[in-house]
Amino acid sequence: MPSRSLVDLPSTNRFTVTAFDEGLPTAGQWRNGFDVADLNGDGELDLVHGPARKTFPLRPVVYLGDGQGHWRAWKEATFPPVGFDYGDVHAADLDGDGVLDLAFAVHLKGVAALRHDGRGHFSSLGRGLDLEVGAPFGSRTLLTTDWGDDGRQAILALSDGPRPPSRSERGSASLGVRLLTMTGPNGPGDAPGEWKLDALATTALERMFGDSLALGDIDGDGKKDLAVGSNTLGETRVLFRRASGAFVPVPLDGLRARSLVRSVALADIDGDSRDDLVVAYANSEGETWFVGVDVFFNHKGTFERREIAREESRNDYSAVAVCNFDGSRAGRSLAVARDDGTISLFAADGHGFLTRDLRVPNTGREGCRGYRVRCVDLNRDGKDEIVASFAGESDGLSDSDACASQGALKVWALGAAR
Repeated sequence: MPSRSLVDLPSTNRFTVTAFDEGLPTAGQWRNGFDVADLNGDGELDLVHGPARKTFPLRPVVYLGDGQGHWRAWKEATFPPVGFDYGDVHAADLDGDGVLDLAFAVHLKGVAALRHDGRGHFSSLGRGLDLEVGAPFGSRTLLTTDWGDDGRQAILALSDGPRPPSRSERGSASLGVRLLTMTGPNGPGDAPGEWKLDALATTALERMFGDSLALGDIDGDGKKDLAVGSNTLGETRVLFRRASGAFVPVPLDGLRARSLVRSVALADIDGDSRDDLVVAYANSEGETWFVGVDVFFNHKGTFERREIAREESRNDYSAVAVCNFDGSRAGRSLAVARDDGTISLFAADGHGFLTRDLRVPNTGREGCRGYRVRCVDLNRDGKDEIVASFAGESDGLSDSDACASQGALKVWALGAAR
């Protein structure tokens, strides 16, 4: 049974969901992240994911979508044997040839970049990104962005945790956020480009690690600001403003003390053209654990916290996405994945805030943690569908919280309840 909510949020029950995922896997440990992009150039969005954990062979997978809820594995796609494992992936044109390439964050092994020829054949892109077991820096979360505003895509990757011995120089180098930019040409007849590692210029980021990154513009200056999830208990520096090439921590009054920031998002929730911060957290108060979701509304650079959800529980709100379920710009909704395999929906109320809406059931995924959730308009009707990945391991017993399927990739289309 769900724990009792400690937030008196109106309940609306506006939405229903229907499966939109024929052909996607219904088993396997699908963690940590995925991307949605048109990889085969047919005008429809596809889903790309790194290897499912503990499956062999360890190779990425692409599921081609038709925009109508049907998917098929792109079996013709080929990948180089570079030592993949589970982590995260983003599609972007990394070499500037007009074709979407892939950047991978690989747990315990580093970061990889693959060039795409546009026909499903992927090869290593550039020099300097070699996956290796026990690499000083590993990641399960990355983003791609035009960091230098020069039309070239860079990679931002967040550390997945310290390497032993954690107090050594090697251990320190394993933490923080890494910026990877490629210099030089990379194309037919040209020497391959070289990936360059840049440390982000702020000491506040040096020892961070976690599972969530978000980019936005919180001060309206057109520069990319950063939010970082943190798996360090009590870390309060999770929002950073970019100024003069450095990141400056932004104070957040009301950020939960002794908290783990599981997931972050930056987006305009209330429709005032300023990006707000969404935080999914777990925090300890003595021997009691609470989990919840807060929105920090941006009032011209100062942030006001408002609670969306909070309960005494260890059933984490593990991943958050900002969604457009109404086909308008009058406020945004939220989809939040949980440790028990459910998705909680919070609907835009039309007045700059949210209501509690549908809790998407976890049939077949009981106990399978929601690792990533995205909201994307797959069928081009102006309204988002929900895409989510789940993973876990069965304990071999009959307990209801065992993840018997080990996970799944799921997509739902939303409809009106009445």
